[in-house]
Amino acid sequence: MRLRQRPGIPLWSSIIRVGLFILILGLGVVATLVVGEVESLARADLSSAPVRAITPGQEGGVLYATLADETQRGIYRSEDNGRTWQLASPGPGVSLNALAVHPSNKAVLYAGAPGGPVATSNNLWRSNDGGQTWHKFFLSLPGNVDGLIPAVTALAVDRNQPESLYVGTDGQGVYQFNVGRDGYGYELVGGVSMVDAHVAKLAIGPDSRIYALTPEGIFINRDDEAWEKLDTLPDYPVSVAVAPTDPQLIYAGSASSGAYRSTDGGRTWTNIAEGLGLIPGAALRVTALTVDEADAQHVAAATAYGIGKQLAGSGIYESQDGGDSWTQLGETEELVNELIFSDGAIQAVTAKGLIRYGKPDTTEPTLPFGLDSLIQLSGLQLFMLALTTGLGGLALVSQKKWG
Repeated sequence: MRLRQRPGIPLWSSIIRVGLFILILGLGVVATLVVGEVESLARADLSSAPVRAITPGQEGGVLYATLADETQRGIYRSEDNGRTWQLASPGPGVSLNALAVHPSNKAVLYAGAPGGPVATSNNLWRSNDGGQTWHKFFLSLPGNVDGLIPAVTALAVDRNQPESLYVGTDGQGVYQFNVGRDGYGYELVGGVSMVDAHVAKLAIGPDSRIYALTPEGIFINRDDEAWEKLDTLPDYPVSVAVAPTDPQLIYAGSASSGAYRSTDGGRTWTNIAEGLGLIPGAALRVTALTVDEADAQHVAAATAYGIGKQLAGSGIYESQDGGDSWTQLGETEELVNELIFSDGAIQAVTAKGLIRYGKPDTTEPTLPFGLDSLIQLSGLQLFMLALTTGLGGLALVSQKKWG
């Protein structure tokens, strides 16, 4: 810039004005970087955190997660399919076992907690603002003969019935809550046919059939009738997944012989363990399964080897043809408790961290010295830059000293 001094205006005044402009603009940039660093403190790295449960929202790349560590309680939210995470809130103040998102409103989140005395415990919680604030259901589950309400171990929602929340318990079967009335009404699903069941996982098919995984096997409930056990599975099941687009297609992971597939609603099963790393003399356990929302043939599985009573994590596998062939995506020494698809990638939940497999992470590389906070400016950062630029410009051109 070439300074042109007006008659009677000293050159040093012009230099001071330019200096003030540069100083104010520089301070604004520094303040913007500091704000970016402060805002990023809420970001969390879940790759080394003891994740307990994870659940996808129904749209927009939203995921929620909670931790298993009593000292690190909290609800974590991702807006970009699990690439980055932020602490949404400390949660309801208790440890959580399960999460679920409302089928048509990603801001409504449900959480299941351990049980305890009826007078002092709450095992069902709800958030209406994406996990920031929480309140308990109006009604809790009924207490048992000892005056204790059971732990909530699994949650599931039905897209065909958005106001129905299904609740699996530790020793008291499955309940259906009317969440449209904030939990004012509930009923025991299937009557007393599975009243004492310990439910490890719930799955809802596209035809609204409910599948419950228990230590006794997989049970199915049709139209709220009595529960039926799928006795035809050749091996003891430890994981289950139902295709979101095909009510007859079910995948099950076994305790010792890999994975199975049923195309007739569980009446008959085909072993699909070929390609999952079966070793003679070692039990191949499929600890977790998941099916792509858009493709019933797109399946992911997590395996572990069992020798005696010991289990060791093995691998993460993906199939594009319903399990007829598998591709190993990676290895893990940790036991995988849960798998979900998110934007073409696979998120694996372990007690020592959340691991991403499959589709590469395309997140922009981090810049040095905090400059990465300038890649995507927040509203507050934009305001600070605009304010300081305006003040600097005012100092530069005030009193019309420039020609």
